[in-house]
Amino acid sequence: MKFSVAQNELLQALQVISSAVPSRTTLPVLSNILVEAGDGALQMTATDLDLSITTRATAEVKSDGSLTVPAKKLFELARKLPKEELKLEAKDLTLIVVSKTGRFKFLCIRPEEFPARPTVAPDVHLTIDAKAFERLVRRTVYSVSTDESRPALNGALFQLVEGEIRLVATDGHRLARASLKHPAATKNALKGDVILPLKALNHLARLLPDCGENVTVELSKTHARFVLGSTTLTTKLIEGPFPNYEQVLPKNNNKHLVVNKDAMAAALDRVSVFSDSLTKQVKFAISKNRLRLVVQTPDQGEATEDLDVKYDADDLDIGYNAVYLLDILRTMDTEEVLVQLNTPVTAGLLVPVASGDTKTPAVENLLCLVMPLRLAG
Repeated sequence: MKFSVAQNELLQALQVISSAVPSRTTLPVLSNILVEAGDGALQMTATDLDLSITTRATAEVKSDGSLTVPAKKLFELARKLPKEELKLEAKDLTLIVVSKTGRFKFLCIRPEEFPARPTVAPDVHLTIDAKAFERLVRRTVYSVSTDESRPALNGALFQLVEGEIRLVATDGHRLARASLKHPAATKNALKGDVILPLKALNHLARLLPDCGENVTVELSKTHARFVLGSTTLTTKLIEGPFPNYEQVLPKNNNKHLVVNKDAMAAALDRVSVFSDSLTKQVKFAISKNRLRLVVQTPDQGEATEDLDVKYDADDLDIGYNAVYLLDILRTMDTEEVLVQLNTPVTAGLLVPVASGDTKTPAVENLLCLVMPLRLAG
């Protein structure tokens, strides 16, 4: 294997795949990346056995070949080399990198020891607008549970239903459901629950903004594959079933509060400084066209903030975790948010609304749920 590649091309490719290299592993070859030269291009792959990322870089290939190279050291070297043409050559189990002023030799592992790429025989094949799909991921990923005792919640449910693509995530305390219209989304397209792992979602959130106009999604019973320009991400799916989230969505939340999103986020951020470090509880004292945020913590102090809102239902006091609400508000792009409430022990629903519209959810199709905290006394 012998090829030349620009330093910036090599570095960009390594930045794409290096985060898929496991930090700890009992298989030494997983600390390496598979480097393959052929067909006038350089292809590199990293995997942790559950997820793999492959990307391509432009290179001048003089002889084809492959080798696995220590990922961390190659990335560090590429990052520190000047922006110039690099010459790389494999000899036996070594890779030699030559710059204008230096020569670097990596001890490698045979490519045959690198895990084979998982094959995906897709039952479903979709092309989705990359920016729209990135918004789906961004608006749900924060709600994915990290509690390993409930593995089905360690990912987001990917649904094709009623002409929509939906992503749903919950950790039992909050829930986010984001959707977008898609002509290929039908109830019969998927067999069983498709649950995308949190690690894959985090990688997608990082890769999608720079992948071009569209992303190709291929789904089988056990794997999902995403083609993002010159990069391909393949991940195992989490075995279901995912909880029936429709059952927890309240149906009678007829008390509607409309508030400026940025104003509420800023006020929440300030009063939460005085909240309990575990619960982050903030009391919402709601009256006609007025929202008072109250925090009283014996060992921290107290804080209040008053906000002008649109609200004409009965007075209501209810407690929420400020961090959960701030996570939700950061995913909403509209000026105002509609909070649908019922009782102090009923889950609240938050949806983005067009400015000045107190009833109709915005077209971005986002629904968030947050469970209340019981107030003292």
